[in-house]
Amino acid sequence: MDQEKMQAALQRADKVFAKRPEVAQKKKVSKAIVREGTRCEFSEDEWSYVADMPEALGGTATGPGPGTYARAGLCACLAIGYSMRAAYLGVPLRSVEVELRADIDNRGLFCGQAQVPVYSGLTYIVTVDSDAPEADIRRVLDEADARSPYLGVFQTPQQLQREMNIVRGVALA
Repeated sequence: MDQEKMQAALQRADKVFAKRPEVAQKKKVSKAIVREGTRCEFSEDEWSYVADMPEALGGTATGPGPGTYARAGLCACLAIGYSMRAAYLGVPLRSVEVELRADIDNRGLFCGQAQVPVYSGLTYIVTVDSDAPEADIRRVLDEADARSPYLGVFQTPQQLQREMNIVRGVALA
């Protein structure tokens, strides 16, 4: 979709959400199942993925690790958000690239080793191909960052609640 069509679509959605906020509310159900070892099958809506751990950590490396998907979610959310905000504001972009650099300590995966696994730092580098003035591009990035749901997930503690079910001798679907 070109920027003008994206701008029109985003402005229509903005008007609908302003008049009917409930339209913007979504509930998602995701499911991850480990049947053997560390190979995990994840699904949401019509999408499905496989995650696994590397052999060095007891996995079979049949897919990227969960951290790869988390970083991909953040990276893609930022890149798409910049593209959407630029279109919404009418700032021309040819392309936007986000490179994410993560410093991770995995020792906490193992009992008695350091603390819980932790990111000690995340840096994202945004490269924009555009003839727009720098001030316009900076506005796009700043406004998109302020509205980024996954930047918020990484920056702000989230309310999480665990529920538990125990089944005996029943294969999980």
